[in-house]
Amino acid sequence: MSYQPLLLNFEEAAELRKDLGKETLLGKKLARDIAQVNSYMAEVGIEVPGHGEGGGYEHNRHKQNYIHIDLAGRLFLITEETKYRDYIVEMLTAYANVYPTLESNVSRDTNPPGKIFHQTLNENMWMLYASCAYSCVFHTLSDEQKQHIETDLFKQMIDLFVVTYGHDFDIVHNHGLWAVAAVGICGYAINDQESVDKALYGLKLDKVSGGFLAQLDQLFSPDGYYMEGPYYHRFSLRPIYLFAEAIERRQPEIGIYEFNDSVIKTTSYVVFSTAFPDGTLPALNDSSKTISINDEGVIMATSVCYHRYEQSETLLSMANHQQDVWVQSAGKTLSDAVDAADEIKPFNWGSLYVTDGPKGEKGGLTILRHRDAQDDDTMALLWFGQHGSDHQYHSALDHGHYDGLHLSVFNRGQEVLHDYGFGRWVNVEPKFGGRYIPENKSYCKQTVAHNTVTVDQRTQNNFDTATAESRFGSKQFFKADDAKLQGMSGKISEYYDGVDMQRSVLLADIEEFEKPLVIDVYRIKQTKSTLMTYQYTSLVRSFAPTLNTTQSLHYVQWVKTSVISTFGT
Repeated sequence: MSYQPLLLNFEEAAELRKDLGKETLLGKKLARDIAQVNSYMAEVGIEVPGHGEGGGYEHNRHKQNYIHIDLAGRLFLITEETKYRDYIVEMLTAYANVYPTLESNVSRDTNPPGKIFHQTLNENMWMLYASCAYSCVFHTLSDEQKQHIETDLFKQMIDLFVVTYGHDFDIVHNHGLWAVAAVGICGYAINDQESVDKALYGLKLDKVSGGFLAQLDQLFSPDGYYMEGPYYHRFSLRPIYLFAEAIERRQPEIGIYEFNDSVIKTTSYVVFSTAFPDGTLPALNDSSKTISINDEGVIMATSVCYHRYEQSETLLSMANHQQDVWVQSAGKTLSDAVDAADEIKPFNWGSLYVTDGPKGEKGGLTILRHRDAQDDDTMALLWFGQHGSDHQYHSALDHGHYDGLHLSVFNRGQEVLHDYGFGRWVNVEPKFGGRYIPENKSYCKQTVAHNTVTVDQRTQNNFDTATAESRFGSKQFFKADDAKLQGMSGKISEYYDGVDMQRSVLLADIEEFEKPLVIDVYRIKQTKSTLMTYQYTSLVRSFAPTLNTTQSLHYVQWVKTSVISTFGT
């Protein structure tokens, strides 16, 4: 077979070309990309800076370079304008000219340094996107150009990842996903099947100790949940879909989209279905409060799931909310469907229970959702899964918070009961770029910063990672078949010495109230006779008008009767 670009072949590019200048989601996305790349090419041109701090000028210039050559690659195929091709070739040649002479970055992180970035994670990302761009212009290059770029740039980068830092290559972790995807995609781009095999099956080629298939098999719970939470989960979707698309096109016999009971679909739907009604992802563990379903990886996942798995109304609603699609044949399919739809309602994934742990044995999270006649959504999320860290694997896998049974609530268009997320500097050079601030290991992770209960002014699990990693909660009940009265309950034991806790949350649609009533019942049992003090750290917010004493007693009795009859004691 003649060489084709990795993610968008020549025939598909011709189809996407038809949307240029149109007001479709794809047409508007192409217009934004064209404006962005043209501006960057004119203002920056070809610049290959030296070393710098994470988040500093040099870091961001290298990052913007790979972002824009990746965009330029697809624009070259779609628009057929040679300026995009020339820009990619000049940029890759400039990097190939200097890469063999570079020492390791002088700036350091907990991860090993690259030659252009302070950590190999970013270098993996650079190579992945640069390889995609290279595949778009491969057919236009001379043999001398190919040899220079492949020998002095890509093959040296592969060697850095699979030889110099081979001890990290097979770690099952979201960073590991980027490593195997980068090497695999680069291998496909330069026709190096040996490197592709290492990326697919691990350095031992056993499909278990490492590689992309092992990542997909071991990284997620049976329901598709990732232990570090939605923020890090959505970051994993990009390498998953970029590599999966390349695999499907170059080695369709692997059946990557059907692998492990279609785990790619399953794990994508978990990210989708945890989102608040405004699209924001819940801030479980160290998480940004600003990340939403408009993230690049989620946009890719939405497009491919609609194209390859199922053409559901909910995915149409997701795309309509995102107002974006992936510039690829999957994005074309989804864009055309949105354009043809008569009416698209806001997305709603309904109530659900998702397990955590490799075998689904380490608790999980429950979500209750209610949509009223005005299409306004109320959502409550109760968390009782495993600690979101595993320090024995990698220092980077240390983003867990110590609290169990925290509650997040979304109502009337906003999050009203919050989880904390992370404390972090973002792109502030004097603060070493994107580092977490000291408070992230103190206040941000402590129980007092979350919507749960503290005992004796201490943090759950003694604020000790190893202790927290050995514990997890359990589901007590989950009932969502009656929209008028839904309930969820979780339990944790010994998160405080001598204390068992159960939290039950009900979502009740009562005729007299404008919005559903959120009922939060906390049960605390001391298993030791030691005197303890308890303190609620949740914000108490009323969703109903002020009630008089008679009304209050009436609804307290209603709640008691309804709870016992529906969920038991």
